[in-house]
Amino acid sequence: MYFLPIVPSVDTPTLMNLRVYAGTQILSVRVQIPSRLNPDLAPLVALHGISRDASGILHEFGPACDSAGRVLIVPRFGRAHWSHFQTIGRHRPDRALLALMDHLRQTGIISTARVSLFGYSGGAQLSHRFAMLYPQRIASLHVAAAGWYCAPDHKQVFPMGLGRPDTAMGHNIASFAIRQLRPFLKLPIHVYVGGQDIKRDDALRKGPVLDTIQGRNRLARARSYIAALCGAAEARSISPNMDFTELPGCAHEFSTCAQAGMTELVCTR
Repeated sequence: MYFLPIVPSVDTPTLMNLRVYAGTQILSVRVQIPSRLNPDLAPLVALHGISRDASGILHEFGPACDSAGRVLIVPRFGRAHWSHFQTIGRHRPDRALLALMDHLRQTGIISTARVSLFGYSGGAQLSHRFAMLYPQRIASLHVAAAGWYCAPDHKQVFPMGLGRPDTAMGHNIASFAIRQLRPFLKLPIHVYVGGQDIKRDDALRKGPVLDTIQGRNRLARARSYIAALCGAAEARSISPNMDFTELPGCAHEFSTCAQAGMTELVCTR
């Protein structure tokens, strides 16, 4: 792993470029250190969607994180090394994120093992699945406009739920997530979606079972997911620490959602 720091200033944030190696795969990362660090706020890891527009994530979150005094970490899952990064199974983007977090802590760039984790669309699919497996590494979870979800439901086959899948690898991952379910459900979890995110576009996963259980569009699926989370927590006598934010007038576009107040909410929670 390597990082190239830019000389810091008391008035502007510091930017670092990193390359993290997870086996033979490379994860490119940009880290923004705020001009005035607030040690009470966990670092924010913000994940892009399938457009892989990490620059857009940095552009929208950078000013809000700097204002809040929060370290911002923006990975980019490039196509050459990460043809598929949204789910955890045959592909293991979770291992790259763990390696990144460990490196940042070991080098003193961050001082905590826990981060706040944000993901938009495809990144939201990865973020909530990562948190299900590693809740001990999460300070708060922010899930925005995911196309579909892994529900905390043993009756649904993994990866739609935590029921027994057909493959041995899927079974191992689902079993691990089941063992982490109680601490996952105790996390602060924030779900965001545009109020107009109702288009069944080509990027949206579809199917009779998925459409029936989770809903026919991202708005309906986000509502189903937060209801499933709260229901699973209450069934285990856990007081839910979760909320749902519908962003008025927003469809499935990150910059519109960000400018509708999402970035400020994420950066200050």
